[in-house]
Amino acid sequence: MKEVIQEFKTSLYKYRDIHLPLLLNKHNINTNQFVEIVLSEVKKNDNLLKAFQENPSSLFASILAGAEVGLIPSDMIGEFYLIPKSIKQGDGKYKMSVFPTIGYKGLVSILLRSGDITRIHTEVVYEGDKFQPTYGLEPKIVHKPNFKVDRTSDKITHTYAVAKNKQGEYQFAILTRKDIEAIRDMSKIPNDLYFNDKNNPNRWMERKCALIQLSKMLPKDYYSKKAIGIDTLVESGSLLTLDENNNINIVENATSKPSRYRNIYGTLSSLSEETNN
Repeated sequence: MKEVIQEFKTSLYKYRDIHLPLLLNKHNINTNQFVEIVLSEVKKNDNLLKAFQENPSSLFASILAGAEVGLIPSDMIGEFYLIPKSIKQGDGKYKMSVFPTIGYKGLVSILLRSGDITRIHTEVVYEGDKFQPTYGLEPKIVHKPNFKVDRTSDKITHTYAVAKNKQGEYQFAILTRKDIEAIRDMSKIPNDLYFNDKNNPNRWMERKCALIQLSKMLPKDYYSKKAIGIDTLVESGSLLTLDENNNINIVENATSKPSRYRNIYGTLSSLSEETNN
């Protein structure tokens, strides 16, 4: 395993010297710090090391994608995750591959970048809460939590996200439990954090669902559109890979025989708008 780690380190340092500074400087992220965090994340996860051996293109494409949108892949920071998953290839064999995923904190960070949004928050509604949303000309939400009753995952009824802009106006998106379950079930990347009292006590996945829906209505800069586009495509089962020139491509339907490739730099801006509609 030490030899694999050293080989990965050598490969990663090549990107540090050539590609990463061009991407990270736009976001004022220190290249050496970014590289050391990535190295630490991969070293502690045997499946990421296995992905480096079996499908290194997916690993480095995911790392470069994080750098491109200015998010650091770290479980501790919680902005951006490198998720290893064994997927079936066209020849019927399985390879450990990496799927990049934006965390809740990363999503908040990129939505605040536009400068038009001054505040974002999300809440979870449980049985027993007073919850009264109002639409129309003056939309608003009245939510009074009831902390006297159990606030376990089986009691979740809704989740919502609220954003405040520079003009002091609010926008919000509300999801029912069925909405969240439908989003979870549509994902091609299994995620057991939904409605998980033990591993997701803060309800980040449920909150993220509402925040993704709200993001469709909010102003976003170029990199925010790209980041949300990546996340949406990965959730639908797409895989990022690198071509011979280290350009990132999207392989759609990656969990089976790849059926379509798209260049991420040439088309992702339009793709992100398509997935937001």
